[in-house]
Amino acid sequence: MADTVMRDTRWDPLRTRPARLTILGLMVVLLVAIPVVWITLPALAALGVIVVAVGAWWALWMSVRVIADLPEQYLDERQARARDRANVEAHRGFAGLTLLGATIALCAFVVVSENDVVTVKLSWGLAMAVFWALEGLALTLPSIVLALREPDHTWHHPGHPPVTNPRSAPRPERAAPHRHCPGSGTSAA
Repeated sequence: MADTVMRDTRWDPLRTRPARLTILGLMVVLLVAIPVVWITLPALAALGVIVVAVGAWWALWMSVRVIADLPEQYLDERQARARDRANVEAHRGFAGLTLLGATIALCAFVVVSENDVVTVKLSWGLAMAVFWALEGLALTLPSIVLALREPDHTWHHPGHPPVTNPRSAPRPERAAPHRHCPGSGTSAA
């Protein structure tokens, strides 16, 4: 499957930077909508939003050529570094968001508690909201980081040249100016 995805050019329209950012925006909206829908609407509506979110996650996943989930042997060195960096940043982001949620929950506990006691009624909808919010973040953050970090080109398989948009390709580095070493008759870079 990995070879097929890496070489498949029919998904190239999803791999442009504007398309990735559009998919990413939809994914973020759906990640926020899932817990809200679980809390406010019937379960069937929430499952419908999850199906749409899975479709958006698949599109995001394909837009970065599933790089976040491929083993080492399918990636060139640049892709492996990008994948590793994305996973580190995704785990940091997940930890940060989880700690932020825990801090907000602790602050809410302090504000509403009487004698350091709070009774929490955990409904099925609330439990599902928390579960799907954490699940969605854990699954999508590596692809989200890759989608944000990658320049406007399609990923390529080793041996196949990348398709690059010249307007967004990184500029080649300029050579350092040549300096003359006074008195030695030689030059140094």
